[in-house]
Amino acid sequence: MECVKSAVVFSGGPHPEVTAPSVFRASAAVDAAFVVAADSGLHLALACGRMPDLVIGDMDSVDPPLLDQARQAGAEIRPFPADKDATDLELALEAVMACEAHEIRNLTVIGSGSGRVDHLFGGLLLLAAERFANMRIDAFFDSTYVAIVRDSWEFSAEPGQVLSVMALNGTACGIVSRGLRWTFGGEALEPGSTRGVSNEILDSVAHISVESGVVAVILNQEREP
Repeated sequence: MECVKSAVVFSGGPHPEVTAPSVFRASAAVDAAFVVAADSGLHLALACGRMPDLVIGDMDSVDPPLLDQARQAGAEIRPFPADKDATDLELALEAVMACEAHEIRNLTVIGSGSGRVDHLFGGLLLLAAERFANMRIDAFFDSTYVAIVRDSWEFSAEPGQVLSVMALNGTACGIVSRGLRWTFGGEALEPGSTRGVSNEILDSVAHISVESGVVAVILNQEREP
């Protein structure tokens, strides 16, 4: 299987309507990407017009006829037992990491922000895991955009949109922001602090940078930025 510099993972779970602006925005941006579906993420991939290169997971929620369709279209099907030590999303990310020799450096995850809270919380921590630090990672969960930031992040937006910044995996130091109502001027942010929750974008571009550590930048996208 030929790998490219960017990859997209469609995660399983309850899926948003494919008319959601964030999903269309994401799916339109990955025409040349290596595509992985985590179990029933296959449903969302096909709804967005993408046949994945790989379908991976325990296959407990994917529609069998759609799985057969993917197999017949040439997708690799990689099943795992239900009793396993990793979620289907983690298996999908590990599959992307296996293409490291081909210099995959950009990863987008597309999935649902609803469903089980433990899956959502675990998935967010997974994206910030140190072993994925060599990739630039962002995600679209329904109408919410998430960027995992280890250096700097800039995003076109509309004034008034709500943005939150949360430290993950330890203290994030030297946080600087531009274009926000409440600014960061080089201070640190501790995990568990709500200091960065519910900020507001003032300009057409928002910017966040960190000197060390990792933060999740969470942007509500109920209207297209």
